[in-house]
Amino acid sequence: MGLRDRLRRTAEPDPPAGLDLADGERVLATATTDDGVLVVTTRRLLAPGLPEGGRPWHLVDTGGWDGQGHLRVSWVDPHPAATWRLDSPGRVPGAFHDRVQSSVVLSEEVSLDRSRRARVVLRKDLSSGAFLAQTIVGKGCDPDDPELVAETERVALSLAEQVGLDP
Repeated sequence: MGLRDRLRRTAEPDPPAGLDLADGERVLATATTDDGVLVVTTRRLLAPGLPEGGRPWHLVDTGGWDGQGHLRVSWVDPHPAATWRLDSPGRVPGAFHDRVQSSVVLSEEVSLDRSRRARVVLRKDLSSGAFLAQTIVGKGCDPDDPELVAETERVALSLAEQVGLDP
């Protein structure tokens, strides 16, 4: 097998035809999944099973490459977690990690006791540049617990002040 054949086999797939990129948005990586093409751009993740137009990076809670052929993601909102099997991951795992980390400005854990926990994350919307405070309540915790709400609001204000934002 010649060099040209090897390059062709490892080349990333083209983004889907008609992909509409915003001004300044660039495609960073692509990979083929069982159901289509997964696209990592500077501003969002587009993949089979996600809403048309994809999802912005500041909505990713956790995720990453498992080393076994799967990219996994969970979201800060109620959107269901997703897993894609990538035929050849190429640059996708690194680009995914980079984009998620680029959206995280600061993070702080809140723990009132063993059963009342949350994480407050100050994120940047990579499309608009706006800062967003997100509270991710621990599994099984009451998101309306008045003490937990008060403490996460205090922490969100503190994180905003640390980066010079007005409350």
